[in-house]
Amino acid sequence: MDASGQTKRQLRVAGEPSAKRTKDSVQTKTRTETDLELLVFGADEEDASGRLFSKLGREQGSESPASSDNENDEDDEDDDSDDNEDSGEAPLFFVDTERDQQQVESESEAESEDAPSEADEPAAWEDDDMQDATVALKSKARLRKLRTEEDEDSVSGDVYEERLRRQFEKINPVPKWAASDDSDRVGSDLLQTSAPLVSRTHVQLPSSSIDIARVRNANQAAVSQSAVQSVQFHPSASVLLTAGLDKTLRLFEVDGKENQKIQSIYFKDLPITSAQFIRGGHEIVASGRRGWYYAVDVEHATVTRINGVPGRPLKSLEFMRTSTDGDRMAFMGNAGQIHLVSTRTKQFVHTLPMNGVVRDVEFTNDGNYLWSTGLDNHVYQWDLRQNQCVSRWHDPTVFRPTCLAISQDATYYASGDHAGVVNIYDARAMREEAQDSTFFNVRPFKAVSNLTTAVHGLRFNHSAEILAVYSRKKKDQLKLVHLPSATVFSNWPGSNSHLGHVQCVDFSPKSGFMAVGNDAGKALLYRLQHYPTY
Repeated sequence: MDASGQTKRQLRVAGEPSAKRTKDSVQTKTRTETDLELLVFGADEEDASGRLFSKLGREQGSESPASSDNENDEDDEDDDSDDNEDSGEAPLFFVDTERDQQQVESESEAESEDAPSEADEPAAWEDDDMQDATVALKSKARLRKLRTEEDEDSVSGDVYEERLRRQFEKINPVPKWAASDDSDRVGSDLLQTSAPLVSRTHVQLPSSSIDIARVRNANQAAVSQSAVQSVQFHPSASVLLTAGLDKTLRLFEVDGKENQKIQSIYFKDLPITSAQFIRGGHEIVASGRRGWYYAVDVEHATVTRINGVPGRPLKSLEFMRTSTDGDRMAFMGNAGQIHLVSTRTKQFVHTLPMNGVVRDVEFTNDGNYLWSTGLDNHVYQWDLRQNQCVSRWHDPTVFRPTCLAISQDATYYASGDHAGVVNIYDARAMREEAQDSTFFNVRPFKAVSNLTTAVHGLRFNHSAEILAVYSRKKKDQLKLVHLPSATVFSNWPGSNSHLGHVQCVDFSPKSGFMAVGNDAGKALLYRLQHYPTY
């Protein structure tokens, strides 16, 4: 054999292993491709993917070395069977996804176990100095109400905080809907009926005692420099008017907590004795012992001076009464004359004559009628649409009348006299007698004699359940009368009420608040708990 043939044989013999390796390499590549196809496209049988992933696990060294030799043959058989299987549909990375989900769930459970509960969490901030602090309850008059015993002088800071919280909850109780623990049940109860959400039923005011609480003074932000001569609530807004001899008219926003001042107007030539809202609260008129008065436009913030009643030279306009919603206001003159002026034009309208000296007048709620009383114990009822007297009666039990008042529903009429007696009349019975005659004698169904000095003012609340009577002669001369029983509430005012010399009283539109003006320039504010709204 020549050298070239031997060389070719050597190359062929040497190339046989190479060819075998190439064949094995191709065969190995085919198995790899098959594995990838099974991994991506899945298999028809359910156990195919399981065998594939178990095989992959063994390739990653998950099995022990002792069993690797015995299982190589099984792997070869599985590989051969995998080569003959067709590709199918199976969930992609199902095992990996389940493993990750279990891992996330275990981690979240571990975090929830490590995280502290809300009940175990400490308070955001605690004042350690409150326990060491000491508060003297006798140092200020406002703190004396926090005492539980008469001789108690000082308490610790934490006890002081707790008593302040109880006092606040007493003045502002938690409403029933907020105190309910089962909110779902409350909501379901509302959905079980088609009745109105707000009850229109009215609970009668108890006659034995009245639930009343002192709150922050209405004019705490700007105390008057003289006696408060007039206080009046706005007919629709939560606003209170105060005025006095310091020539200043002030408006406050009433909420029982802050009572912020809205505005103040100073009249340099008018000490105010009477100030009232007119035209539904859009305007304010202020008068005094002068021949002129002022009108304040609330909406446009303008002030106008009016030079008295046109055609009627009056030196003093201090005795003024207005109708909140009507078109008239009245000035009491001499010789029993009552001068009517239009609230819109401020022009003179008519003069109503009485036989005696006029002491007080009062408009009805609708503004159509005016009642007046004089020193001769006669009471007149005037129809302002016709400007004439439609009824007149006499009460011999009154000694020199001083004031009168009419309830908003015209159910009750009350008059006070110089002896401190307040007579209360049933207006319905009076109307029955008035049908037979325009002049008749009347008798009160109740006479209240709890005041010892002359009565200077009377005021009904909106529902005619409370009548406030007061006198300026002595301190703390203010009583609240319950109607229709005509009995005086015995629990208020108490010995620690400190009302001073009461000058004026008014109730808010829904009797939620009562304001009391005194000679110290304060407008005391009280919350009547029986009435839920302002």
